[in-house]
Amino acid sequence: MEQILNKLSEIEITAERIMEDADRNKAALSDEMERQCKAFDNALEKETNQKIQELRNNLEDQKNQEVTMLRHNTEKALENLENFYNQNHGQLSEDLFQQLLDR
Repeated sequence: MEQILNKLSEIEITAERIMEDADRNKAALSDEMERQCKAFDNALEKETNQKIQELRNNLEDQKNQEVTMLRHNTEKALENLENFYNQNHGQLSEDLFQQLLDR
């Protein structure tokens, strides 16, 4: 009977050691998973920031191109208006004068 109790005691001690070892492994795995999650989050944040910066740069380039095109078109329109005025200012003045007299 004593031998059975000794064996049961040994089994219990072994089971406790196994449980303690499992708890240590669980803690180590948990720490490793936490580290991997942080590394993934950092990599994802870095990639996201890079893509956002690329988009900003592309939008800035597009905006600059559109502003340049608008300036060019505006300058061309003003030049056309000035040319039209220079070529037709006499007739424009005469038409305006006639409109004022007709009132």
